Amino acid sequence: MILKNPNNFPVYSLPSLIRNSVLEAQANMGFPIPLIVSSKLGAVAAALQNMIDVELPYGQTSPVALFNMVVAGSGEGKSSVDQNATMPLRYHEEKEATKYELKMARYLSELSCWNIENSTLEAAIRKNRKKSIATHDPEQIELIDKEFDNLQKKLESHFSRKPQQPLRIKLFHSNTTPIKLASDLHECVPTAYLTTDEGGSFFRGESLKDLGMLNKLWDGSTLEVDRSSSPSFKVHNARLSIFIGVQPEILQEYLHRRGRGARDSGFFARCLIAIPPSTKGTRFLNSQPKSWEHLTRLQQRLTAILTQDQLEMDQARESRHIIKFSREAKELWFHFRNQIELDLNPGGYLDDVTDGASKIAINAARIAALFHVLEECEGEISAHTFEQARAVCAWYLLEFKRLFSKNNEIPEEVSDAYELELSLVKWCNNHPVSTAIKKSAIQQFCPNHLRKKPQRREDALNMLVLRNKIQTQLQGKTEWVVFNPDFFPVPRVYAPVYPSLSYSPVTSY
Repeated sequence: MILKNPNNFPVYSLPSLIRNSVLEAQANMGFPIPLIVSSKLGAVAAALQNMIDVELPYGQTSPVALFNMVVAGSGEGKSSVDQNATMPLRYHEEKEATKYELKMARYLSELSCWNIENSTLEAAIRKNRKKSIATHDPEQIELIDKEFDNLQKKLESHFSRKPQQPLRIKLFHSNTTPIKLASDLHECVPTAYLTTDEGGSFFRGESLKDLGMLNKLWDGSTLEVDRSSSPSFKVHNARLSIFIGVQPEILQEYLHRRGRGARDSGFFARCLIAIPPSTKGTRFLNSQPKSWEHLTRLQQRLTAILTQDQLEMDQARESRHIIKFSREAKELWFHFRNQIELDLNPGGYLDDVTDGASKIAINAARIAALFHVLEECEGEISAHTFEQARAVCAWYLLEFKRLFSKNNEIPEEVSDAYELELSLVKWCNNHPVSTAIKKSAIQQFCPNHLRKKPQRREDALNMLVLRNKIQTQLQGKTEWVVFNPDFFPVPRVYAPVYPSLSYSPVTSY
């Protein structure tokens, strides 16, 4: 199978359930890989967001909801991909709608009986009070008051047993308004998936009129909705994921009209944006039977997650499950976050996209938690699982920069240094004991354009030296590159650990 992946999405960093279904869909239909991945990530987040939260490495709890946006023209497969990804969620919503009708019938019956008993108690209390007013005998008044106390206790007990209206599952929302979305989250189970494969209605309609509300839902904050014509209300602990498929011209039109406001509000910064090249003209089909076994496995897993979530809700689950990071995964997360922070400095690689860069580490933590639960991993999030999420989010960050970067030209040495650093981080993860690499060996692991151009590779290394990320040291006749543990996932030791040497007297970081 020839993999059509022109903008190098790290498909092999995905967990097996998603990766295999992505490769299967790409082989069978030829749709762009980032489109397929984004739709599946959205479906996984929508399925899990009501059941789990993630504890960030610094202790704060975060939702696992995701905002996904794919910029692709008509005919790229947005509708087909979205339908395949969300089928288990739509089936679950339909199944629960049937159950809801039965629950409502039982609720209305119980409420009718409750109202009859309530009317009887109220009538008894009114009769008691009339007798109390009409009676002047102290002994009779004392008996009447005791009866009144008993009736009050019965009424209190009666109100404590008032039937509770069942909550409806309303997961999918499309062309909606912010007030309607907030109202549904208040009146229904507080989890929603705002999805559209034709972004015109989303960007030209009412959905984006209140970006602050969407941002609060991404954050997991409480919504306060004040209304003049009807009662105000609050939405607590709600969860919202978004998947938007939008044509390039519609997005450009929106950015021209309101893009600055959307960026300043932080909405786009929260989004994982993909701009895949078109595969139209290359999607040749044949009569051979197509296998969808991996899609079926993913759908079965999502169905099991939704069933478990519903079972726990029926059993009055008090709170969501908290997914935590292992110690090793925390170290990798802090390294990823701090590496990004360094690149936010004036003149840094991410200087012109500080908004998107500031949220990417949180998105990486969310995706790691989703991968962890989807793959039924035990215990805490492992370093391997976070590394998968990091690779995915690093790709999305580069897409964000590609869309929003103000600089038409990034200095070549800065771009080369950034790409070389990513390659060296990957090498360090594959060699967890080593703190140094032969300078000559870097050629084997660096990006292709640096392998063929030694001077550009040397300039990139010098840039990393200037930023105090590496040192170059001579050991005998061999020149080594020593990694700074503040920037690379290597042991913090007093002397470099060379792959071919057991001891060196040279001092490290």
